[in-house]
Amino acid sequence: MEGEVKSIPKVAVLDKVEEIRVPAGELGAVLELIVRNKKGEITERRVMLSKSFVKQFLQGLWMHCSYVWITWPIQIKQTDGVLRSLRCDTSNWLANAPATNTTYGILIGTGITAPTIDDYNMETKIAHGTGLGQMQYSAVTFGAPTEDGSTSHFTVTRDFSNNSGGSITVREIGLAVRFTDTAGAARYFLILHDAVNIAVPDGETLTVNYRLQATV
Repeated sequence: MEGEVKSIPKVAVLDKVEEIRVPAGELGAVLELIVRNKKGEITERRVMLSKSFVKQFLQGLWMHCSYVWITWPIQIKQTDGVLRSLRCDTSNWLANAPATNTTYGILIGTGITAPTIDDYNMETKIAHGTGLGQMQYSAVTFGAPTEDGSTSHFTVTRDFSNNSGGSITVREIGLAVRFTDTAGAARYFLILHDAVNIAVPDGETLTVNYRLQATV
C-alpha cells in the first residue's frame, strides 16, 4: 500500500540514501518525507515511489491537451464530490496554496483506506491549527525544474508543524490543484493520493516533497 520505501534515522547518513527514480519511459512522482525536531535536526527521512495518481490528473491533462474551451464532454469530480464542467484557463493547475490553506496544494490526513483511482478527496484531512489532532500548514513552495541527463524533475514542498500537544501519525498525503469552472469560479481537484505511516511528535515538523519526474 505504501510502495517502495527507503528510511533512515540519522542526519549523518542522509547522503548515503539511494534516491528512488521513476522507471525509464514513465512520468511519475517520488514522495519524500522528512521529520525535523525543534532544533531543526532531521530525525527521520523516507523516500518512496508515489503509487497513486488519480483520474482527475488525466482528465485535467486531456482537457488542456485538447484545448476544450468553456464546455467539454465529461465532468470532473471536485474534492467535495460535486461534478464540474471546466474550461481552459491560465489559473488552472495551481497548487500554490498559501499558509493555513487546506483546500489545495499538498494535504495530509489520517485516513487508512488504500488509495484507488477513483479517489477525489482525502479520507480524513488534518485541519490547520494547534488544537488536538491539528497541524499548522505552511505555504506551498516549488523547486525549479532540473535534469541530470536521464531524469527531469521539479519538486513541490510543504511543511506541517505539530504544536498540538501530542504526537500525530500522518497516514495519507495528497496533492490537490485549482481549476476554473465554466462560470469562472475556482474549483479544487485531487490529483495524487498516497498511503504513508509516519509519526510527527509534538513540537516537530514534517516536510513533504512531491518530486514529479520524467525519465528516459
